[in-house]
Amino acid sequence: MQDFTYYTPTKVVFGKGVTAKVGELLQEFAAGKVLVHYGGGSAQRSGLLAKVYASLAAAGIPYVTLGGVMPNPRLSLVYQGIDMCRAQGVDFILA
Repeated sequence: MQDFTYYTPTKVVFGKGVTAKVGELLQEFAAGKVLVHYGGGSAQRSGLLAKVYASLAAAGIPYVTLGGVMPNPRLSLVYQGIDMCRAQGVDFILA
């Protein structure tokens, strides 16, 4: 086994109106292009995705989308996401 260091800082931002700050928060991480990865239709029907997209656009952060989040995803979806990120130059994943 090779030696390594695993560092996973976590920042949780929670509260009313936080969705409008997504773009601003991602600027703190110097996100260049974002993959917005979401589940089924409820995120769309509720208007959540529209708010996230508006916040990203207001911050000038380009994004691509990939729906279909599920527990224990099929490898085909994982590889589709990897290929999309490589082809589109994604450097940040927002799930």
